[in-house]
Amino acid sequence: MSVSPVPDPAETVLPPLLRALDEAGVLPSDALERLADSPASALEDAVVESGIADEHAVARAHAGRLGLAWFGLTGSEVVRHDESGQASDLGPPSSVAGKVQTTATLLGEQFCRERRCVPVAEDELACLDPGSFSTVEEARLRVGSSVRPVAVEAGLLRALLDELFGERDKVREIAAEAVLAEPVNGGPVADILDLDDGAGGHRVVRIVNAILAEAVERGASDIHLEPYEDAVRIRYRVDGVLLEASPPPPSLFVPAVSRLKILAHMDIAERRVPQDGAIALRLGRRRVDLRVATVPTVHGEKMVIRLLEKAAIPEVLTDLGFSGRQATDFMDAAAAPHGLCFVTGPTGSGKSTTLYCCLQQINRAERNILTVEDPVEYRFEGLNQVQVKSRVGLDFARSLRAFLRLDPDVIMVGEVRDTETAKICMRAALTGHLVLSTLHTNNSFQVVHRLVDMGVEPFLLGPALRLLQAQRLVRRLCLACRSETELPDATAERHLLAPSTRVWRPGDDAECADCLGTGYRGRVGLYEVVPFGRDLQEQVAGGAGEPELRAAAAEMGIETLADSARDRLLDGTTSLEEVSDYLREGM
Repeated sequence: MSVSPVPDPAETVLPPLLRALDEAGVLPSDALERLADSPASALEDAVVESGIADEHAVARAHAGRLGLAWFGLTGSEVVRHDESGQASDLGPPSSVAGKVQTTATLLGEQFCRERRCVPVAEDELACLDPGSFSTVEEARLRVGSSVRPVAVEAGLLRALLDELFGERDKVREIAAEAVLAEPVNGGPVADILDLDDGAGGHRVVRIVNAILAEAVERGASDIHLEPYEDAVRIRYRVDGVLLEASPPPPSLFVPAVSRLKILAHMDIAERRVPQDGAIALRLGRRRVDLRVATVPTVHGEKMVIRLLEKAAIPEVLTDLGFSGRQATDFMDAAAAPHGLCFVTGPTGSGKSTTLYCCLQQINRAERNILTVEDPVEYRFEGLNQVQVKSRVGLDFARSLRAFLRLDPDVIMVGEVRDTETAKICMRAALTGHLVLSTLHTNNSFQVVHRLVDMGVEPFLLGPALRLLQAQRLVRRLCLACRSETELPDATAERHLLAPSTRVWRPGDDAECADCLGTGYRGRVGLYEVVPFGRDLQEQVAGGAGEPELRAAAAEMGIETLADSARDRLLDGTTSLEEVSDYLREGM
């Protein structure tokens, strides 16, 4: 099969923005390949989302090619860079917006959002594409005076639009672009805006779109839709914490839930029993899979939507927070021809993400990889993934028995829940297969006790174990507003830290655009990775308990959860409040 060569940027007529990035030396050789499916009208977004250049480089490239000034954000301050490169601070976005409110009113919200521009002075219009002649000319007509275009970073443009017109309007604008991506479980492809079901339907459509779009924009992992006697509530789980959001009118709550059930291929007439379904959503260039579940409550159906974004799974374990040694130990075990590897931790601690990251790295043509999951959260090319269906008798144990007849190299089991599944995993590991799975335990060494309780013989378990790993998730401090502080000596001593230790804490900036005033943005993992060599295997086979195994691991220099928590605290990644419980566990 012949493959068409990727055009050389030097031999191709490039759009002005790409030509400017090329002249600045930041355009990669595969840029055109990455942008092959991107519409020209959203080139700036595509360049940033594909990783070709960041918002800062895009704004500077536009300004450089047109000889214009450009505006950007440094921390929480707006900075103006004139044509000669001289920079001047203008204060926070709220200060800039306060000076141009009259001009913004003349331009109108719809114009500014559709044309992606915003006034930054009485005679300056900041545009994502300042080379758009029609945008500048129409702005001049609306304002009634001369307007000069300037370039602007996308993040600052969004912040100024929020200051001038309000965040709820932004959510509706984003939601207007939301469409279903592709069929889920054989369902039809539909435009999320086309399902207007008559009187009042359009309001329901806009409410559902706004809820989904705002959740994606906030980086939420779950959406909770909850009915009460006289009110309804919408909450987003962001970085592990539930945050209140603007609810729909109570009269539209049931229609909104019904619409979501239709999109998820659920029975809208059945409200007496729990149901589950799935939706595939595309928001701009982002693909997000939604897992939907309902349960009847005394006031109606509660719905929880889990948001799963495959692009959020990193390519290497260190991007999740593993240390270099931990990542090496984990991948060495995953490269073994046979054995048992267990990832442990409570619900929501990122166990599936860790396993998927590992599977991506070992997913090669020469390996037959089979997974059985409940549910299948992410779909990957090259993995043979089986969904548990208890209603027809397809559970973990039955799937595993079938797997052993399918010539597997690697088997991933979503969770070991019972004795039968544990024993089949053990048999697979002892007969030349690598088995990856999860267990709900407080630390890695409790896996041994749990499996023995399930009926696995210690003399068989010891030789089969290759790796035990425990993990937790904690929130990352917002780098834009965090502040440094010195711990009181008593506090430092209680957490086994040196006197006068300096750590970072959440900032007090309630208007921080990066973290929306929470002080945190994103999460990072704490890890305990224990590779099993001959010594530990022999101790397990001999019936050693958790204290003996932990002492042996300490002699090997294994980094515990407490050690990982202390490292993330001291390097400024997270705060003492986030890791204090794990530090005390290590005492």
